[in-house]
Amino acid sequence: MKKIIAILLSILIVLSLVACGASESTPTEKAEETKAVETTAAPRNDTETAQQVDTSAPENGEKVLVVYFSANNYSDVDTVSSATPMIDGVSATELIAQKIHDTVGGEIAPIIPAEDYPTGYNEVADQAKNERDNGDRPAFTLSVDPTEYDTIFIGYPIWWYEMPMVMDTFFETYDFSGKTIIPFNTHAGSRDGGTYDDIRDLEPNATVMDGYNVTGGTDKATVDSEVESWLSGLGY
Repeated sequence: MKKIIAILLSILIVLSLVACGASESTPTEKAEETKAVETTAAPRNDTETAQQVDTSAPENGEKVLVVYFSANNYSDVDTVSSATPMIDGVSATELIAQKIHDTVGGEIAPIIPAEDYPTGYNEVADQAKNERDNGDRPAFTLSVDPTEYDTIFIGYPIWWYEMPMVMDTFFETYDFSGKTIIPFNTHAGSRDGGTYDDIRDLEPNATVMDGYNVTGGTDKATVDSEVESWLSGLGY
């Protein structure tokens, strides 16, 4: 009987810990503002990610692409302890990208870093800061050529008040002259962080629209509604 009671108590303790972990709030806005906001925890492997390209075309015939950077595509990540702002089990940036794609059509593909970022909040924050301070240009892979499209929606989190350095690599890799770029991003209080103007500087011959930004952790219903309203204002 003592053994049974001990087992039952152990189960109750484990369940209590899980409940506490699931109810933890995200780091304070100030803390997130001074560190990396997002790492990514959407559970899929590289093969599945590479196949995430849908060729449904918008009704007006324009070629539309939705690309987004959300750090990693981990197959084994604890979404409770991850630094990634999650909405219904999906990273916030990816959720917005999927909503845009569902509404507008076209194709969708993730920007995948050549090397995985750490999963821990402090670790990814330190790496992001080192990349920024050193002016690094992290390598990435992308399953499509974004310059083949007329309109490119481009998503990313705000890290250390600006775009992740891999986005600098992205914009230095491709020439979007004559294209329309529509940015979107997640943040912890800095909104777009001036990054839409940064993109205009990086792509001076492209038309860069004012984008959509949302605080990480915003509920899905709000994101869906805001994205629909934003896209409607853009004529979609």
